[in-house]
Amino acid sequence: MRTGSASMLGVSDGPDLNPHNLLNILLHHLEVPAAFIPGSVLLGGLAWWLAPRRGWAQRPAVLAGCALALALALTVVRPFGHFEAGGFNPLTTLRECSIGSLSLAHLYEQLNVAMLVPFAFFGTLATRRPLLAVASSALVSGFAEFVQGATGGGECQLRDLVHNTAGGVIGALLAVVVLQLQARRSPGVTAKIGAGAGSSR
Repeated sequence: MRTGSASMLGVSDGPDLNPHNLLNILLHHLEVPAAFIPGSVLLGGLAWWLAPRRGWAQRPAVLAGCALALALALTVVRPFGHFEAGGFNPLTTLRECSIGSLSLAHLYEQLNVAMLVPFAFFGTLATRRPLLAVASSALVSGFAEFVQGATGGGECQLRDLVHNTAGGVIGALLAVVVLQLQARRSPGVTAKIGAGAGSSR
C-alpha cells in the first residue's frame, strides 16, 4: 500500500526537505529534464502558434507553455518499471484519494504551492484572464493527482490540489499587478482584464 504524497519528484510526508537532499532528489530523477526539454519545445511551440490566433501576448504564452511542461515533468513523469500500475479506472482512483492536512510548514509543501505560480503568472500575462489561468492550474493539478493515484507514482491527495491551485491564484494575482503597473506607466497599454475564456486583444 502506498504511503505519503508524491506531487513533486516522489517527495513523501517524511522528514522535511533541505537544499542538500533536494539536490540529491533532482540528480536521481534525470527523467525530469529529459521530459521537460522536449515538453517545453512542444508546449512552448504550441503556445507560440496559438497566441496570434487567440489574441494572446506571444512571449508570455510561450513561457506559460514551458512552465506547464516543467510542472508536468515534476509531477507525472516517473521512471518506467518503478511503480505498480493501479489502473486508470476513475472511480477506483478517486476512492483511494486521501484528503491530507493543509500546511505550509514543510519545504515540499511550499514547493507544491510554488509549482504552478509561473504557469498562472505567464498565462495571465498572455491571456489577461486570471480566472482562466487559475481554473487551468486546478485542472493541471487534478490531472497530475489522478495520474499519480492511477499509476502508483504517488498518492492522490486533495491537499496537493489545494496547494497547487493556491499557487495558481498567487501567480494570477501577481500578473494582474504587473498588468496594472504596465498600464500606469505606459498610457498606450490597456489594462483591460477579462474573467473568462476567449481571445483578448
